[in-house]
Amino acid sequence: MRPRGVARAAFYIDSHGFGHSTRSMALIEAFPPDWDFLLRSNAPDWLFEKELHRPHKQFPSPLDIHPKHSTGYRIDPAATRHAAARKVAEADNLLASEADWLREEGVDLVLSDISPLAIAAARRAGLPAYGVSNFTWDWIFEPLFVGFGPDGVVQTLREMMGEATANFRLPFSDPGTFPFGSVESPLLVRHPRKPREAAREEYGFEAEVRYFVVTFGGIEREIPNLPRLKDFEPLQFVRVARPGELSPGLAKKELIRHPLARNFWILHAPDLYHPDLVLAADGVVTKPGYGILSECMATATPILLDSREDFREFEVVKRVVANYPQVAVLESRKVEELDLGEALEKVLASPPRPWRGGVDGAEFIAERIVRGTD
Repeated sequence: MRPRGVARAAFYIDSHGFGHSTRSMALIEAFPPDWDFLLRSNAPDWLFEKELHRPHKQFPSPLDIHPKHSTGYRIDPAATRHAAARKVAEADNLLASEADWLREEGVDLVLSDISPLAIAAARRAGLPAYGVSNFTWDWIFEPLFVGFGPDGVVQTLREMMGEATANFRLPFSDPGTFPFGSVESPLLVRHPRKPREAAREEYGFEAEVRYFVVTFGGIEREIPNLPRLKDFEPLQFVRVARPGELSPGLAKKELIRHPLARNFWILHAPDLYHPDLVLAADGVVTKPGYGILSECMATATPILLDSREDFREFEVVKRVVANYPQVAVLESRKVEELDLGEALEKVLASPPRPWRGGVDGAEFIAERIVRGTD
């Protein structure tokens, strides 16, 4: 029997990119230390083992429902429709099984970022359930189903989200995404642990040199046309080594020059903490995912942002970042060809504007959930 006020939470964390995982870890860290967390996620185990600094248990999730992709992070509409329809068709059995699991594990409440099926499973088990996100999957799927049969899939997922005790709506969002209501929340983001100069020294960044980090949110994507980066010298570009690229036994951080471009480096850092790297950098080249966007906006780090016109969230993102001169949105063609010259000039010439809003989303959300369980 756990003491009064101590809760066991099951947190369903989507594996669609790393942004769901990183912001969920920030939220978990804000809860009282005696709270117990069971993670239901298909994100790699090493991510939570390395980044989450509190006890937890991780289990695979049968409730993920997110877009399928053709190449890189481009959505495959047909595959997405098929997978979503199949998951909804199996929902009754899935929810019954998951509700049993929640009872067997003695779970007191459920958090979801952002599986609607997790909300529905919690309600079936008679538990409070909280959604945390800047969008919902039914809203993302809605245009993909237009003209392709009945919209029962979208409506079912929307109704599941509407069953939540509360949906905490993060920045880069549209209130209409949550037709059943939402709680507007500050930026949910991991914060740097070190001052900027200390972080630059740790990652081997020379004092008078500018470095841009190139990252696509955990997606295994090769960077084409690397020799073109030489056009932008003396700027330097850095990509973090993937887990399979890390040198065995490497204990320290090391920058290794890429053979195709003398100003492109692979950062080998076995204990990398990404918010510190973002703070250390002079800019980031990336896709419009919440995790990297929030880390950049919280630290006013310049961004070269790839377009993602096939993802409905991107229109909202563009409206928000238009208020920040340190952000340049590029056509995907320009990113693929590394045609970055104009965008680099723009973001480096513009004094960065601090984020307009709070960056304490973790504390804001955790406090309200804890208060609701007292």
